[in-house]
Amino acid sequence: MTYLIACDLDGTTLNHQGEITEKTKKVLQLLKSQGHLIVLATGRPYSGAIAKYQELDLDTPLVTDNGGSIENPKDPSFAKQRTYIPVAMMHDIFRFSKPFIVTTFFSIDDVVYAYKYDKKLEAFFSGLTSSKVVEAEHTAFDVEPTGLVYLIEADKQEVFEGFIRDRFGHTLSTRLWGVDNGAAVYEVYLKHISKSSAIKYLLDYYDMTNEQWIALGDGINDVEMIRDAGLGVAMQNAVPELKAVAKRITERTHDDDAVAHFLNDYFQLNAF
Repeated sequence: MTYLIACDLDGTTLNHQGEITEKTKKVLQLLKSQGHLIVLATGRPYSGAIAKYQELDLDTPLVTDNGGSIENPKDPSFAKQRTYIPVAMMHDIFRFSKPFIVTTFFSIDDVVYAYKYDKKLEAFFSGLTSSKVVEAEHTAFDVEPTGLVYLIEADKQEVFEGFIRDRFGHTLSTRLWGVDNGAAVYEVYLKHISKSSAIKYLLDYYDMTNEQWIALGDGINDVEMIRDAGLGVAMQNAVPELKAVAKRITERTHDDDAVAHFLNDYFQLNAF
């Protein structure tokens, strides 16, 4: 049976240094040579994922922006799929949140649109670079984002979540990534869009069934993908919410080649 193997990047396929080890590369390329479809599914923007895609020498579609973007860098005939938050919604969220924003941004391709841009963000959000930042209030932007990242004052979490829920609950959702140094980190995204929705689109595109879908991840943004996959696999280093919905949990972490060892054993590759 041919499988579509959806791999998250950070905390899963990559080690904590952001690298693909030779062992992981060997296993994924071996599976590709056997006809399986290796699909990277990441929260990174396209600019932060394309180098890893090229390093693995993939030819499949690339899922970025947590499912907001699907495109095939090797196949111009593949129709690029992008789903956007309407500009009016983006403006309303900014106007409401402005008094308690620490920083907020979104990216389109390799351009970052930001308010109160903090260069330290580049260490947390791969693919961001201050060399391509357009900085202004979001109400000055007339481009539609696939998603938004908001760092707000931590004591305004209920206010922020309540506004999104009450005003745009039919369209948008929030995902809390954590609280650090008095700032709560939120992702604002279209509620029908996720890594899972993107992979389901690709299953339909390739005429494959859910049983042919293996997914591997570690983060809160992987929950839908791991929950919905025929075989959803959580890393040993995954967040508790992900482990709760996974069908399997690796014995190793991303720093110990968890993806390589799991797939090597599952497919009996004897790669090492």
